[in-house]
Amino acid sequence: MPATLQRILHPAARIVVGALLLVCVVRLDGRPVVFADSNIYYWMGQMQLRPARYALAPLTGGPSRASEDPDAADEAPAEMHLRRTEMAARSPWFGTWLYVTAGWGGLWWMTGLQALAASFAVHALWRALAPGGRWGAWLGLMLGLAAGSTLPFFAGFAMPDVWAGIAGVSLAALLFVRARVGPVSQAALGGLLVAGVAFHPTNGVVLSGATALAAPATIRWLGRPARDLVPGAAWLAGALMITALLNGAYAGAIRAATGDTIRSPPFLAARLLADGPGRRYLRAHCGAAASGPRGEPPWALCRFSRLPLTDSQDILWSGDPARGVFGRASAEERAKIDAQQSAFVMQVLLSDPAGVISAAMRNVARTLISVQLDDPLRDPHFYLTDPDWRDTFIADLVHHLGGCGPDETGCRPRFTEVQSAVWHGGLFGLSLAVIGWRMNRRDWRRGLRWGVAPVRDATAVVLLFTLVLLVNAGVTGTLSGPFARYQARIAWLAPLAALLVVSAGDLRRLRKDVGARASRD
Repeated sequence: MPATLQRILHPAARIVVGALLLVCVVRLDGRPVVFADSNIYYWMGQMQLRPARYALAPLTGGPSRASEDPDAADEAPAEMHLRRTEMAARSPWFGTWLYVTAGWGGLWWMTGLQALAASFAVHALWRALAPGGRWGAWLGLMLGLAAGSTLPFFAGFAMPDVWAGIAGVSLAALLFVRARVGPVSQAALGGLLVAGVAFHPTNGVVLSGATALAAPATIRWLGRPARDLVPGAAWLAGALMITALLNGAYAGAIRAATGDTIRSPPFLAARLLADGPGRRYLRAHCGAAASGPRGEPPWALCRFSRLPLTDSQDILWSGDPARGVFGRASAEERAKIDAQQSAFVMQVLLSDPAGVISAAMRNVARTLISVQLDDPLRDPHFYLTDPDWRDTFIADLVHHLGGCGPDETGCRPRFTEVQSAVWHGGLFGLSLAVIGWRMNRRDWRRGLRWGVAPVRDATAVVLLFTLVLLVNAGVTGTLSGPFARYQARIAWLAPLAALLVVSAGDLRRLRKDVGARASRD
């Protein structure tokens, strides 16, 4: 076999095998999993591609206009006006990805492609850190990730969560080992980074914060020249800029077509209400004495001030008159709540700074240790039987994989949340112990002191992954709440870091380099 072809096929084969290992875990668990938001993402993707579908109608035989499209039958103007008050919280670009992969090929296609993207990013980083790594080492690493991390479950989850970790791995490769990654792989990693940032609004915030902390630390403590980090930082800046332009164009197109401004649900206000400080402030400032000169309440939220307001999910999504806020509000009320959110948050913070900060710290701490699976192990039975859900896109996605039995109970994942808490939580802790053990060995510390490339670069990667985990807990725990999915989506970075520090570089060569340096000193 020609050497050039061999250089292409061998890495490609390793990447495919790595992806297959991840998919096998999803298959052992049963099948890919959907979530309530999968329906919204799928619909947004379909909306994006409707013009193309209608234009291709003469070739495909599908509908050529909305009036002929059964998927557009329930899109009454008033309903669409209401939907646009929450569309800014979800990425239309992940919606397009989900619609193209799962809608055209089924959830197994989506799972396979997401597993392939993860395997590619991990392989690029591993190959640069361990250039002499052989098939056995790669299989060991991917078997460890498949069997011992949350990665495969998120690869098979019809949500954008897996892309946070994929973007983090891609960024690590571009920041720290770019010189040992080929130009084609660099471009592909850059594409994965752009996708990860575009697919969820928190990903860019988390990666930017982690990079801002990691870059000066690697320059100061690991002796990396600042110029080495500029290209990777430029990739991240480019991803942020592209995402901002795409989102701006999307919002502008909707405004031009409908006159509506797309908005987000009041996540932060709901968090403050559920935590207590916002609830106390609202009740203290929504009485008759607090009304404006024309008798109107000072906050749009005042209409709901007598509700319990103790659960952020109820506040945001419940349609129950005894619990729901945003889910029951009219489009005009939603717009007013959104417009007032920043001022409301500031007033709550000024009224009870200690309460807000202590609640936020509790939420961040709970998020940080919540590395077990929950939503990716969700039984689709509810979506398949509830009158409001059984005719949605979710049911179509699930049934495309095969039936769930006459009572729709046959599609429950085999793995359970309790098993995940024990298994993934335990291995997460073990991974941290392995990292600490390996990086405190004498050869590693000497390698750092003398600037041995595999040691220095692997240490920089571990630092970035650690900061990603910490910043992610801070961002998601503060803005939304201590929900396990937010941290579990990137918890697989810890086992990956442990596997990388064990296999980073040829250890025999590393000991030889360190020993030779010691004898000279």
